[in-house]
Formats: sequence, C-alpha cells, structure tokens
Amino acid sequence: MRMADLHSRIEAHALANALKYNGKANPGNVLPKIIGEFPDIKKDIQGVRKQIDEIVAAVNLLNTDVQRARLEALAPELLEKKEHKERELPPLPGAIDGKVITRIPPEPSKYNHLGHTLTFLMNAVYAERYHGQVIIRFEDANPEKVSQEFVDMMTDDITGYLGIKPAKILFVSDDMELLYEYARKLIETGNGYMCFCDRETMSKYREEERDCACRHQPVEHHLKEWETFKGGAYMKGEAILRFKGDMKSQNTVLRDPVMYRYVGAKHFRHGDKYKVWPTYDFYSAIEEALCGVTHILRSNEFELRVELQTRIKRIFGLPEQDVLQYGRFNVAGATTQGREIREAIESGNYLGWDDPRLVTLKALKRRGIKREAYVELLKQIGLSPYPVSLDFTMLAAANRKFIEDSPRYSFVPDPTLIVIAGAEPRTVEQDLHPKRKGGRELPVTDKFFISAADLLVITGKRVRLMGNLTFAEAGEGYALVRYETIKDGHDTAINWVPAEQEQTITVEVMMPDATIKNGLAERSIVGLNVDDIIQFERFGFCRLDAITQTPAGPVYTFWFTHK
Repeated sequence: MRMADLHSRIEAHALANALKYNGKANPGNVLPKIIGEFPDIKKDIQGVRKQIDEIVAAVNLLNTDVQRARLEALAPELLEKKEHKERELPPLPGAIDGKVITRIPPEPSKYNHLGHTLTFLMNAVYAERYHGQVIIRFEDANPEKVSQEFVDMMTDDITGYLGIKPAKILFVSDDMELLYEYARKLIETGNGYMCFCDRETMSKYREEERDCACRHQPVEHHLKEWETFKGGAYMKGEAILRFKGDMKSQNTVLRDPVMYRYVGAKHFRHGDKYKVWPTYDFYSAIEEALCGVTHILRSNEFELRVELQTRIKRIFGLPEQDVLQYGRFNVAGATTQGREIREAIESGNYLGWDDPRLVTLKALKRRGIKREAYVELLKQIGLSPYPVSLDFTMLAAANRKFIEDSPRYSFVPDPTLIVIAGAEPRTVEQDLHPKRKGGRELPVTDKFFISAADLLVITGKRVRLMGNLTFAEAGEGYALVRYETIKDGHDTAINWVPAEQEQTITVEVMMPDATIKNGLAERSIVGLNVDDIIQFERFGFCRLDAITQTPAGPVYTFWFTHK
C-alpha cells in the first residue's frame, strides 16, 4: 500500500461524505470505508485516524462546489447519482385553474415573523400555481390594537420584500355598514340576541350549559337594543351581541359566542364613527364571501371555529369555501410576541424591530434572507397536520441554496500584523468564486494582516494563506520564516489582507447576537452596492447594509447572514 494511495482514498471518501451531509464530513463515517479498502491499516489504526481527522478538517473548509469538482477529478465513481425531484405543496381540493382566489388576512397589530411569512407565501404560491388571485385583507376590527404603522410595515413586507402581487388590498373596517346589516339580519332570523350579563355570569352559564334570561327575549326587543347598542349608548362590558348557538354543544365555541362588543378606542381609518365592532368569527365568515375567496388556508388551531363559521354562512346563504388546514408554525429559540418585543425595545434590550436576534421579517430581510428561501422551506416542511417547530438554522439551510454563488472576499476581524521574511513584492489574482475565475487583485509585500484568532492557530504550525499564496512556518515575533508559492496542500489555511492602508477597507459586521465585529477587508469590495450579499471566506455570508464616509475613509457595514 502506497501512502499516496491511502491519502487519495481518504480524501475521496471525505469529499463524498461531505457532499452527502451539507458540506461537512464526519471522520467516523470515513474510517470504515478506508478499512474496507485497506485492511492492513488496522496495524496502525491510531495513525490512520489522525490522518483522517486532518484530511476531513481540510475538506470541510472547502465550498461544496469545490468539493464536488475535486471528487469528480479524484473519484467520480463515489458521486451519488440520484434523480432530483423538486418538492411541491399538495394540490388544493376542488381547485379550478383560473378560478382560485386565496386571501392573506393579517391583523395590523404587530410585526410579521417567520411563521406569518410561510402562511402568506402559501396563499400566494397556490394562487400562482392555479393562475388565480391572492387578496390581502387587513383584519382591522380591533381599534385598540391596529394602526397605520403596522399596515404600512406589513404592506412593505408582503408586497415589497416577499414580492407578492395581490389582486386587491382590502380592509374589514371598510365593510362596517354592510357588517351591521348582517348583524341585524342575524337578530331578525332569530339567530342573534343582545345580552346584558356580566362576564362572570356569562362564563358561568357557558360552563354549566345554561341559557341566560336575555336569550329568550322577543326579536323586537333585541332589534331595538341593537340599535341602541350600535349608537354607543352602552359602554364596555355593559352589552354584547351574541350568536344563538347550542349551549349544550361539546364544541364550546358554539355556546352562544360574542359577535359584537363595544370598543371605545379611535380607529386609525374611521376615527370615532363606529363604537361597536365585530369579532373574528362573525366578520371572517362574511368577508370570505365578500372577497370571493374559494380556498381558505389556515392552521388547524381554528378547527373548532370552522363549525361556527359554517353555521353563520348558512344562515345568510353565503358560499362555503374549500378549507386546507395544517399544523401551526411555531418558531423556536426566538421571541415572537409583539408585546414582549415592544417592551424589550422600549427598555433598550433590543435595537428595534429589526434586531438581528429576532425573526421578524424586518430583521431577516436585513440579514440577507432571500424570498426564495421561505418558499423552499415551505416546500420542505410541507403541510403536516401536526405543529411544526421552525428555527433559524432551517431557514439558513434553505437560503444557502440561493446565495451559494455569491462573490467571495477576505475579511480579517481584529487584525494583527505579521511579517513574512524574504517576501518579494508582487500582485496576485484570486477568484471571486470557484465558478468565476479571477476578479480580485491583491498586492503582496512582506507584511500582512491576519486575525488575532488565526495567529493563535498558526503559531508553531505549517500554514498557508488563503488562495494557496504562501507556505510558511510560524516563528517568534509574528514572523513567518519561509515563503514560497504552492499549488496544493492540506495545511492550515488562513485569511489575510494586505498591510497597506490604501489596499484595505474598514468593515463592521453586525453579528447575530447584536454585537459588532470590527476588522479589515480587501479593497476589492469597493465595487459592492448596498443590499449585495457576499461571502467572507471562512467567516460567513454577509449582506452589505450601509457605506459611511468618514474622514479616515469609507466604513462598510455588513449584517451577518449565516455560515
């Protein structure tokens, strides 16, 4: 057995294993393959393990495109030949091409987060698949919570960032007069009544499956009280309009739920014009028909409400929609409650609604998450009937697919000056990407900046600067005592930038924990524009957020996207 053959096969199996597991090989998976091909290595298993560890570490530093190209050249037989089948969402029940109308119904009372995004896009994707329409319907029937601020923010998120093109943008509050007519009709048909019980009594009777005395008053009485109520004569908690359901139903939602209640706050669109406002179940059942919706896509947390809304539709002779339900999208490891986020912002614990620790769309957009990544994630998780726990790592994996070809540059955080003895001045050209040769010219002298962290790694070890520029050995006083150009090697590779000030750009990177990483980047980044996404080698993908001119020169501020 020749050592060159062993090295080559270890690298081949490491590359194959890395491609199978998102670019990261596991030494434990490589060892059995090598033992199978070279049984004699059992005599020196510890030495082979060490060699595998070193080669795997080197392979894991490579981009998957480089890994694949290397494996194709080294051992093409190890490349997996699997037919790729694009995942898709299941078909819509009862869908007719060109006739499908879905709706995005946000309440403008908070900032959208990752879970909302998947629901929004689901409606848009299905409408697009069936050449139909998607409507945005702002459910602004709670004046105490809703505001123009949230309408503007959501509109920008949905139509701007997510690129959804709605056929219409509607507001539930604009249909208040019509909704009042439906409320009156509910009473006239004997399906609604005015109730004056206090909250405790109402809850007690619902629990005991008992009717209250209000329920049995004549229709004329309820109609008269409705007009009084609608005019604002009764304050909060003094009167409500209830649906006459079934107080003995095992579905507690049907035990005479509230349809209208008094809300004293001013509405951002209508001011003090309306005093009593419909609840979700009432206006939602009616609005689906008013909007011409054919398919309702929603999480199954609303399942108990389906029967109530269906009854309301049938009372008024309104069309019933096909409903596709799925498990709720929960977001793990992040704060999503609007109240909690607002309090944290006001106390100074968060920088704002786009704080990088959040999963609001504002934060995700600023970090560089592509719209396509959400669609990809939606297709990957499908429509399970069970709750789905989402986290940022899942989104990052989906996003990587769409930014993998971003140009690459060198960034040195916490720069430390080193000297390479005997280095001759020259200019070297490096690739913007393994698929895009050249594009980066860097001057070389005997002085370089590397990161303080890398200095600890290289001391006393064989190292090479990224781009296979140099091969050196660390000595004392930050001096690298050997210098020569190499073409290949598995030694420790580190990032660098030229030491000349005019050849570097000051960089700040907003990290996921809201700390700032300061450093220097090669001057090649001056061609970038705000919103461009690049990859700083061995650091991660970043989005250029701002370029600030200072007396000392430009400062480029990036937001860290992910590894």
